[in-house]
Order: sequence, then C-alpha cells, then structure tokens
Amino acid sequence: MNSWAERVERDGVVAIASDLIAVPSPSGEERAVMEFVAGWCAERGLAHQFVAKDPARPNVVVSVGDGDAGPTIVMNGHLDTVPVSDAAAWRTGPYEPTLSDDGTKLYGRGASDMKSSTGVMLYTMNLLKDAPLRGRLQAHVVSDEELSGNFGTIFLMDEIAAGRLPRPDYCLIGEKSDLKVRNAERGIVGFEVTVLGRASHTAAARVSGINAIAKAARAVLALEGDIDRFHPAIGKPVISVNTIRGGVAHNVVPGECVFTIDRRIIPGETTESAHAEIRATLDALATEDPDFRYEIAVDPTGDAIPANITPEDSPLVQAIQAGARSVTGEDPPYFVAWAGATDGRFYRRAGIDTVGYGPGGEHAHGANEAVNVADLVTQARVYAETITRLLGVA
Repeated sequence: MNSWAERVERDGVVAIASDLIAVPSPSGEERAVMEFVAGWCAERGLAHQFVAKDPARPNVVVSVGDGDAGPTIVMNGHLDTVPVSDAAAWRTGPYEPTLSDDGTKLYGRGASDMKSSTGVMLYTMNLLKDAPLRGRLQAHVVSDEELSGNFGTIFLMDEIAAGRLPRPDYCLIGEKSDLKVRNAERGIVGFEVTVLGRASHTAAARVSGINAIAKAARAVLALEGDIDRFHPAIGKPVISVNTIRGGVAHNVVPGECVFTIDRRIIPGETTESAHAEIRATLDALATEDPDFRYEIAVDPTGDAIPANITPEDSPLVQAIQAGARSVTGEDPPYFVAWAGATDGRFYRRAGIDTVGYGPGGEHAHGANEAVNVADLVTQARVYAETITRLLGVA
C-alpha cells in the first residue's frame, strides 16, 4: 500500500459521509446537498463548478491536477435518494447519521445508496489535491440517478460530448459492489405484448368470446423463469413480466390484454436476440392454440441500453485489481450478482472505460439503511492506490 493510501483516516471518511446523509435530498430536491458539497470544496481549496440542466437539480464537478499532463480519471457518485416512506420503522432518524454501537455500520437514508461512497470520492479528491498527479482527477457528483439520469449523468455526458467538460479516459463508479470489481452491467430492453381476444357478453363467453386475459396468463407463465445462460463478469440474464392490464367491465369478456416485459441482457445478447427468443415462445403458444394472437412492440419507451463491459485487460481494470490486492492482500473477485444498472452504463456507452468498486451495505431504499464503515475505508484506500497508479504518482 503506497503512502497516499496509508494516509486515509477512518474518522475523516465517516465525517464526510455523515455530513452528506444529514442533508435530505430525495430526487428532485438535490439543491441543498449540492450547495453543501460546493461549500465543503471551497473550504478546502478544491476547484469546483455547478453544471446544471435545471438550477434546482445541479451537479458539482470537482477537479484537481492537470489534464494536459496525462489521463483524466472521473469518480461518479449520486447524492439523490429515494424518499423516506417508512419513518416509523427506523431505529434512528433517517437524516441523523448514526454509528452502530460497535462502530461497524453507519445508518441513515443514502448511507448505502450512495452518499457514503460519494463521500469517499470527495475525501479522495481532498487527499490527492496536493499530489504530483500526471493527469487530472475529477468527481462528478450528480443528481437524478434514482429517477432517470436526465438531469444528472446523462446531462454531464451531453456536456462532455459538446466539449464543455473534459472527456474522461477512465471512470470509477462507487455504487455498492461489496468490494468486488464490477466491470460489466446488464443491458435493459423493454417489450410490450398485446394479446388479442374477442370481446363478448359474459353470458356468451363460451360461445363467441375469446378471453384475452386468459390467453395472456398462459403467455406470462411461459415467459417467466430462469434463463440458463451465464457471463463470468456479470452472471445470468433476467426476464420478468412486471405490469399487466386488461378488461373494460366486469360483464365483458376482455378483447385485449397488455403486459410489459423487462429483459436484462448480458454481453453476447442483443435486443434482437432477446426479441427473437420472446417471439419464439409466443409463437409456440400460437401453434398450440389457433386462438392465441398477439402483437409485440420492442423498446416502447425508447430507453433500451445494451449490455456493457470494460475488458479485463483495460488499464483501469488492471489498476483497480492491483490496488485492491495492495490494500487487502487478496485478489478482488468480479461482482457477479443480481444487481441493477448504474450510471456507469452512460460512460461505457460513450466509449469510456468504467469500473464499479464500492462498499457493502444493507437495506438500501428501506428502513435502517446502512453501510459497512470498514468497507468505506478500504474503498478510499483502493481508490487512492488505483488513481495514483494510473496518474503516475510515486
């Protein structure tokens, strides 16, 4: 472990994480916490700027080093959280950051997802502000991850594409990964299936009606289940029917039933291959039952994103693996888990090598959300090791 990583202090990491948790910032109300970040940076002489699509939902970009001297590394973390909907179930106040009695966990809304990890990024910026970096280090502290990203990371990527922000060479994402290397994420594509029946009076249901809900039920059961396919960096793909609607009245056989499919794809799969598999399943039903008819819309919301991966031989993957080995004494495993998407997908889509590495925690989005304090310290040390390796600091 190099001297910069050795300088990481637990109390400093806990302090900034706690400060961020203490400022309520449900999605749509991020201004106050971003103003806190700007003030924190100003007190420490860290160059920073607001970058906003909507002034009420700004992002803060923090910078140290010289982009002309070498690569640019970005750490991306979001400060918006889900609202508190179960206050009575909390053992402590959601916005009163509290350490467990043994000091191993820090509780509060956003502790796990992901204010504590963003605090690690700010701590790392301050730690390395006077380091002789041969390159530039930035933190993209963003709003709007929980809802859409349109006011947060997606907007920053637009600013990068327009040349108003520097283009990173590498990106570190701090979402929960249990101190495992997350170099890949599942893609997302939606489908809308309309099952076509024949409406009739209930009295004539067995004579002239074709119940679209009953036909759709067969389709849902045929589609639901495990997909026996595996990628070593990410795990299995997922298919789930998540909404369904049909019928117009209690005494009318439904002539139409619509359900939506959320399909998470792994590297090697595409929207087209997922579509073909779904159609094959539905066509098999149509072969068995001539009254089964359907229509399918691909990506009806227009927000599909492919599976994305940063190769194992990327300098960033190699550096974070080496950094983790140096700090922990062990090779970090890959994060093969049933995990959702992160803002890392937007960087990878832009061709920027991106790796997730974050702490473990529990109860994200629920009562008594917590993060493992020791993991935050390890994350900070691994970040310091990784960044100094990539930016040539002795």
